[in-house]
Amino acid sequence: MAKKKIKRKQLLKEPDEFLTLSARMLQWMARHRERLLWAAAAVFFVAASVAGWMYYQSQRQKRAARELGRVVAVYHQAQAASATDAQKARVKAMLAAFVKAYADTGSGKMGRVLYANLCYRTGDLEKAVALYRRSLEDFKDRPLLKNVILSSLGHAFLKKKDPKQATRYFEQVAAGRGPLLKDEALFILAKLSEKSGDTRAASEKMQRLLSDFPNSLYSLLIKEAVKSPK
Repeated sequence: MAKKKIKRKQLLKEPDEFLTLSARMLQWMARHRERLLWAAAAVFFVAASVAGWMYYQSQRQKRAARELGRVVAVYHQAQAASATDAQKARVKAMLAAFVKAYADTGSGKMGRVLYANLCYRTGDLEKAVALYRRSLEDFKDRPLLKNVILSSLGHAFLKKKDPKQATRYFEQVAAGRGPLLKDEALFILAKLSEKSGDTRAASEKMQRLLSDFPNSLYSLLIKEAVKSPK
């Protein structure tokens, strides 16, 4: 049986599904107009806030870098042999304020290392150790800086007359990825082992030093000591 032919007029009378759906959407949007406007405003506000924050952070990083340059110049003056205790105290206060203000920036993290160094030099060992440990976390993925900080911690504990803790940090330098200060660490570890009576460990460290760093100053010291025994 042939299908009944639908006249054009009938088709025009039938509701268009797309038009019907669009009309419903427009009605819904009209009813919820205020809510939609607030949602759009919220999205705009978040986008503007993120852009503003990124700009602020960029400017803050630049200010921190400029301020660090100024602090470093004064820091070098405090490192001079002629620097007075008052000068060193003033620079320590400057570094403390700088680190507090820019702690989350790269410049602030470098400033913390300088602050730790000055504390070490002025005998404030507890503060130096605390700052070095914080800096160790800051630069844990930077092998060269990490070695410098680990070595500094080792020296701080040597100055505190705590060879056990000093050994712990120098061993990390000797076992680390970066080559910087490894020869010094091995030499100090050999001397600490020798002092504690562990001659075998001392000999192993010295042999490793001579093998891995034959041209190091510390290797030359060992060679000289072998040539000229007491």
